[in-house]
Amino acid sequence: MATANNHKSDWQEIISDPKERKVFEGLANPAWDFRTSGGLAKETKLSEDEIKSILDKYPWLVRKSLFPDLNGHSLFTLTARPVKAREILAQVRNFLAKSIH
Repeated sequence: MATANNHKSDWQEIISDPKERKVFEGLANPAWDFRTSGGLAKETKLSEDEIKSILDKYPWLVRKSLFPDLNGHSLFTLTARPVKAREILAQVRNFLAKSIH
């Protein structure tokens, strides 16, 4: 069982399928905080349907952002990645905007 100190390797211990590993390697890429299924599809050379199926297969390893990107696409990251301050700020802004109406 993984501990708090080695969450980064959780998916590496669980995922053995090469296609699935490509997707999780894309999610783990330090260049990105979040990824769209389209971005993962381009990087992995898999279809967006394959990406979505893989992401849906491992809900305990993948976290969906509460907010889409600027183009309205869903964003995903590893659950092992900590929630960042800008995510919390976006949630607060969204809450306040809805409260004002």
